[in-house]
Amino acid sequence: MFSQKFQELEEKIKKTAELVSRLKQEKRELERKLQAAEQKIVELEAEIRRLHYEAERRASVSPMSQPSQTRNDDQPHQEIRRLQERIARESGNYRAYFDLGALYEKLGFYEKAIQEYRKALQINPDFLEATEHLAFLLEKLNRDHEASPLWDRILSLKKRL
Repeated sequence: MFSQKFQELEEKIKKTAELVSRLKQEKRELERKLQAAEQKIVELEAEIRRLHYEAERRASVSPMSQPSQTRNDDQPHQEIRRLQERIARESGNYRAYFDLGALYEKLGFYEKAIQEYRKALQINPDFLEATEHLAFLLEKLNRDHEASPLWDRILSLKKRL
């Protein structure tokens, strides 16, 4: 009698464990889908900001009537060109890559910003400011798995200071 009850209990435990395992797997899959959806939202929001910026720029009155407004609209693009030219002249200038990344981030071009921060870190792996910016941006984009090792690196770099 006890062995039969024991077997029934073991069978229920086994079924419960299988259910828990299946639920955990489903949870991981849903979290992955959520992360992908959140990433897509961030990308779409950046694209919306870019389109609004372009629409406002096109809607501005002619340069003759508003010269300062036109200069302000072109300023980020001029700064991007200036930094790209600087990088072309000085390919080892990690600070220029960082500045370009920061400008892209400010304009909402997050993937481009990530690329530039990574280029800066390829040249100077101990560049704390770029490491911090990259980690924060990846966190903002819910890419914790990419940001996590950067936080360890940041702590290591700060200990050396």
